Amino acid sequence: MPSHADPLDRSVATDATARLAAEFIRVGKLFAAMKEQAPAPMPGVDFTHFAVLNNLTDGSKRVSDLASCIHAEVSTVSRQVSHLTALGVIAKDTDPHDGRVAVLSLTDTGRAVVDRMTASRGAWLGRVLSQWTPEELDRFAGDVTRFADDLEATRARTDAPADVEPRPH
Repeated sequence: MPSHADPLDRSVATDATARLAAEFIRVGKLFAAMKEQAPAPMPGVDFTHFAVLNNLTDGSKRVSDLASCIHAEVSTVSRQVSHLTALGVIAKDTDPHDGRVAVLSLTDTGRAVVDRMTASRGAWLGRVLSQWTPEELDRFAGDVTRFADDLEATRARTDAPADVEPRPH
């Protein structure tokens, strides 16, 4: 297995990356199909809200910061926030540093919803991977983490102006 420092042979990389590209499409389609069948953690809240809710678990955020964290347009996040606020899942408070701006946080109900969604995803993933050995799971988790880190770093380099360091999320 090549290390981070050893570049892959180009012919192997081409074959492997073509296979990966096809499998990512397949996995994406399967995720999309399966998300529609996921149980709602409460009326009015579904899988489309998980990214917004999950990104508020580590503390309050402005809508613009939340949109940046989940790689979405501010207008899209703002619509979701309005909906989730009306349901009592998210609270909006005035930013103590800038009274013109609202900061968002999870309510107790919101935390319970995130806990249910996280438990449901964990149980589902456990069923999907039930035939894998602990070693296979550990290796896969490491590979997915490495891939996500590399993807995030590539995105940050592509999206950020040359003189600005990417922000951690």
